[in-house]
Amino acid sequence: MQNYEEFLKKWILEEHTEWKNNVYGQCKSWLDSGLQSRAMTRDSNWGIKVPLPDAEGKVLYVWFDAPIGYISATKELTENWADYWCQEDTKLVHFIGKDNIVFHCIIFPAMLKAHGNFVLPDNVPANEFLNIEGDKVSTSRNWAVWVHEYIKDFPGCEDVLRYVLCANAPENKDNDFTWKDFQDRNNNELASIFGNFVNRTFVLMHKLCGVRCRSCILLY
Repeated sequence: MQNYEEFLKKWILEEHTEWKNNVYGQCKSWLDSGLQSRAMTRDSNWGIKVPLPDAEGKVLYVWFDAPIGYISATKELTENWADYWCQEDTKLVHFIGKDNIVFHCIIFPAMLKAHGNFVLPDNVPANEFLNIEGDKVSTSRNWAVWVHEYIKDFPGCEDVLRYVLCANAPENKDNDFTWKDFQDRNNNELASIFGNFVNRTFVLMHKLCGVRCRSCILLY
């Protein structure tokens, strides 16, 4: 990694000062401390085997290998994959969580730079963590909101969950999803405030403009 430290300093600290504070700050901390060598293999029988001699029993570390999958997945989807990864007018944006900032802003760009033929990320708008009821999300502990269960318990309310998640998006700091907040936002913000706004709008459209639509009839 040290071979690309000066490139990364210029590319991030000088050319991408507009990145979100949490992303820019974490990158700056890594670069100011000086990049150190980082192991990119693990001793395991599961994973992508290291294609080198005398590397028996070693696989690539998952976050060294995973971003490469973005490119290979595009190649699987279209023969025009290079239009997405090798054209100067392509804009590559990574939407990630803060725990993956170093991989998408430092390690993966260094790999792309080493290859030389791929575009570099234009922006990496990483979010903070969204917890549930004050505790970190954990699929192994079954502490999560499972989509198939939500759809079963709240049929036809997919947009309510989308709204609450967007309203609570942890863009600048860790945030918390609670069922009480879910209930309040549904009842107060969607049903009451937004519902009243829509109803008044349709009433005025009908009254002043003579517009009558199915939505108006349903609201009546």
